[in-house]
Amino acid sequence: MHKVKIYTLSTCSHCKAAKKFLIENDIPFEFNDVDLLQGSERENILNEVVQYNPQRSFPTIIIGNKVIVGFREHDIREALGI
Repeated sequence: MHKVKIYTLSTCSHCKAAKKFLIENDIPFEFNDVDLLQGSERENILNEVVQYNPQRSFPTIIIGNKVIVGFREHDIREALGI
């Protein structure tokens, strides 16, 4: 099983759809709602996001060593092997 991490915004419909997809497919994942963080914690997470996605757009999804920007179900399924 690949490690899955997702960077999201709490108000983003694409982010909500990505989390819902992972939950419905029983895929364990870590996530950060970046807009709900403050101060240095938010800055540190945004620095992580930039390493994967210099545009800092959301959702930014990390599956193993693959980066998927946006809720692209086909790409997510392919990266997960489902």
